[in-house]
Amino acid sequence: MISGNEIESDVSAILSPEEIRALSSYCEGEKNLMISVFDKRNKEFLYHNDSFKTILGYSKQEMTRGGWDFWFQKIKPDELSGIRPVFESIIQNPDFFNGRNAVPSFSYHIQDTCREWFLIQHQVSLLIKSCNELLISYLYDVSYKERIENIFSRFRFSVQNRTWAISNREMEVLQLIGEGYSSRQIADRLYISIHTAISHRKHLIEKFAVKNTAQLIKEASKSYLI
Repeated sequence: MISGNEIESDVSAILSPEEIRALSSYCEGEKNLMISVFDKRNKEFLYHNDSFKTILGYSKQEMTRGGWDFWFQKIKPDELSGIRPVFESIIQNPDFFNGRNAVPSFSYHIQDTCREWFLIQHQVSLLIKSCNELLISYLYDVSYKERIENIFSRFRFSVQNRTWAISNREMEVLQLIGEGYSSRQIADRLYISIHTAISHRKHLIEKFAVKNTAQLIKEASKSYLI
């Protein structure tokens, strides 16, 4: 078990005492905003504010010990297949942020300690200092947005929300499409039939509600899926 002192010692090796105090001063006590700091080089979390405990019931210690696997286990299963590959690419791919002018943003449901679902808007920024790269996650509890839209839906308003449940295989196909591969080339790379590759492309176009591959790439790029 990692003690609070051990965690603080590890953080101090990367963040100065002044930086730690500044983080605590600005980040603690937030009502709807959860903030975490992840060290890409050492593959470990350095900081979580107390809002994770206030909103979801998870302590800083269990969040730090569990890492990203702990967080992925709490995401709604039918949303995880589309979310996890993207986050793993953010964590592992050193060039993910190159050429991107906007902050990656995702919406998904997370389960709290009472097994209730919260709608989260998750934004990620990259900070570079010397040899370290830190991922800063800003997680907004926007469950109220979902509740308000559910109220209006009862009065027969049509709420236009776009959600994608993408399988791991579809994510692989989507990324290859984004790299310019044809259906035949995708089939060869993934060891699937040409018919299956074409079907995956067709299903992705349907899920994103677009007309062709060019529009699919454009729409997927907006959500940082490719």
